[in-house]
Amino acid sequence: MDITHLPSHDHPVVRHVTPAHTLQWLKMGYKDFKRAPADCAFYGVIFVVMGFFLAFYFDRAPQYVITFSTIFLLVGPFLAIGLYDVARQLEVFGGRRVDLVHTMTAWRVNIPAFTLYAALLTVLVFAWFRISLLIFALFFEGPLPTLEQIVASAFTLENAGFLIAYFGTGFFFALLVFAVSAVSIPMMLDKEIDTISAMVTSLEAVYKNILTMAVWAAIIVAMTVIGFLTYYVGLLFLIPLVALATWHAYRDMIVFEPDQ
Repeated sequence: MDITHLPSHDHPVVRHVTPAHTLQWLKMGYKDFKRAPADCAFYGVIFVVMGFFLAFYFDRAPQYVITFSTIFLLVGPFLAIGLYDVARQLEVFGGRRVDLVHTMTAWRVNIPAFTLYAALLTVLVFAWFRISLLIFALFFEGPLPTLEQIVASAFTLENAGFLIAYFGTGFFFALLVFAVSAVSIPMMLDKEIDTISAMVTSLEAVYKNILTMAVWAAIIVAMTVIGFLTYYVGLLFLIPLVALATWHAYRDMIVFEPDQ
């Protein structure tokens, strides 16, 4: 499938959207899922397997459970490239076909941009990983606590400082990643645009539609939490739905106009 790239004389322009648009994005994402259920489920299974892997491998190391759960949220937008390509193929071909193999290598259409994005995301994930371990070391003396110990004393006055530091830092990193990736990855897939320009446009989209994007972020978090609470099985449907809806959010908020 040929990919249309952004001509040099075009530039992205951010449009204003209302919170009501988020429901429309979900409806369109659900419609896409029904048109290509097997292709979407393929990616959903990957997320489910990741969830079970985290739960099994880090069962006795809660500090890693929490950290890698956060990483799960951080790298989700990048892993969803294949699902963005599913939505794009449905859009281009009118739902007549989806080339699953193409979705697995969709990043190749803009290798420089995706490579730099992956490098920047890796830096952020590594920074959060190290900071999270440092916070545990600062607030817990001796051996790191078990998951049961953390849950049992999570909301005691003694742990208030830990909760504020840990979740405050985690919120900052999650907010940063969301802001720079809200529409940048679909944009880099759709057009020949560099990483920095795509991220700046994404930041502008979040800034100009801050209420709408706050609602959208809350929806994403809620659906992810539901996926985790259903022993990861819910991720089979919810993550593809979010990714497909994100493609429509990008289409809704970003238009390309010729330079004057």
